[in-house]
Amino acid sequence: MPENTVSLNHHQKYLEGGGEMGSLIRSFNWSETVLGTPDTWPQSLLITISTMLRSRFPMFLFWGPDCIQFYNDAYRPSLGTTGKHPYALGRKGADSWQEIWPLILPQIEKAMHYGESTYSENELVPMYRNGSIENVYWTYSYSPVIKECGTPGGALVICYETTKAVHAFNTAEESKNQLQFAIESADLGTWDLDPATNRFIGNNRIKEWFGLTQDSDIALPDAIEAILPEDRDRVANAITATMQYGSDNNYDIVYGIQNKVSGQKRVLRAKGKVVFNNENIATRFSGILLDVTDDVEVEKRKDEFISVASHELKTPITSLNASLQILEKLVKLEPVSDKFKLFTNKAANNINKLVHLLDDLLNVTKIQQGQLALSKNRFNLAELVKDSCDHISQGTDHDITITGEKELMVYADYRRIDQVLVNFISNAIKYSPQSKKIDITVEQQGPDAKVTVSDYGIGINPDKLPHLFDRYYRVDALGHQFSGLGLGLYISSDIIKRHDGDIGVESQWGEGSKFWFTLPIDQ
Repeated sequence: MPENTVSLNHHQKYLEGGGEMGSLIRSFNWSETVLGTPDTWPQSLLITISTMLRSRFPMFLFWGPDCIQFYNDAYRPSLGTTGKHPYALGRKGADSWQEIWPLILPQIEKAMHYGESTYSENELVPMYRNGSIENVYWTYSYSPVIKECGTPGGALVICYETTKAVHAFNTAEESKNQLQFAIESADLGTWDLDPATNRFIGNNRIKEWFGLTQDSDIALPDAIEAILPEDRDRVANAITATMQYGSDNNYDIVYGIQNKVSGQKRVLRAKGKVVFNNENIATRFSGILLDVTDDVEVEKRKDEFISVASHELKTPITSLNASLQILEKLVKLEPVSDKFKLFTNKAANNINKLVHLLDDLLNVTKIQQGQLALSKNRFNLAELVKDSCDHISQGTDHDITITGEKELMVYADYRRIDQVLVNFISNAIKYSPQSKKIDITVEQQGPDAKVTVSDYGIGINPDKLPHLFDRYYRVDALGHQFSGLGLGLYISSDIIKRHDGDIGVESQWGEGSKFWFTLPIDQ
């Protein structure tokens, strides 16, 4: 028996097991190949096949000058449902891999002729499977299999397919590039703060705004130093509040910065979110910065125009209103036609609407300039509610009901709180044309007094609720169903907040609304 072969009984043990491929190798007619029957195979070949069949890692073997092929069950799925399996087994490599033979032959030769190994990661190796040529990615190595005589007899390919991983990576990279393009196109700054180490990372846009070089890190003190002094405490408090577990995790603030090199000032809007771990500890705080300098300037010029226009209109409207009041008195004393009375009343009503709109514009101007003064004194909130409702009831057919506490003393601006209440009731009347019932409750809620105005009208779309107290925001998106500038709730919100109270709304579309505000009780 030749030195490099094994006995019949021994070669069968090497080919035991191996699942489908083991069974195919054992049943294959090897006598018709250049290798001959397995009992004549060298032990090095049998050992390699035995190892390959028992491995759960994909392996492929080219043996001899003709590159006769073997592979295991783990490699089998990579051949697809239709294609080279099982025909590749026992065939010459050049006959099975015509589409990629020029690519893989040099690697086979390097292993079989020179005894050198190769390694490739995420390599594109197109192959025919499932009825067509597919772009398949592999991470693999070609290693020489040494025969008994000490020279390479074959090339063992240990590999795994990475097509899905490569596609996922490419998709992620494409998404990342698209996001980066969107960020750059929108002139956004992106930042990330590690709460544990206070390590602050910002993109090049932030570095440009802060006056730092592109290749430099952003030290947290530099980021804080860039914030205008008058805004630093406000930003610090907002960050601290956001990073407290139990907050809504959202950070949204507008503040000014100054470039430490050029001295240029900008107004930025920062939006971010905090992530907490299972122990309720903040682990990440990241978000974006948007340059809103131009928007702020436009808003400022708009406010200045409204302020000037409002003051200019105030005098003629006041004069016109006085003239109409005199005219109304004359109409009552002098004999005039009914049409004259009708048009006089209409003119007076329209002047009153104009006066209210003008007052709203003037109040907004005062709010923006920090000049909305408060004249506080101690009074019974329940009595204010009753007085406001008595006044409003004279001009409406709505049924206004007041329930709750009769004695709740607050220290506040009587006229301003009345303004808030009148706004709530007027909105309830305006937005419930089909329902004539309005309920008002006055109650104590801990250290606060709470007033709730409930109507049973058209309600508000939940998507609009977060914006109701924004300046110039109107519930009716079409802008023509109901009159108003969208300022009443904005002014009301500022008044209540200046009193250290809260304001809010609860509503469902088609089911009415509940507007409420709270004020600290004066003990």
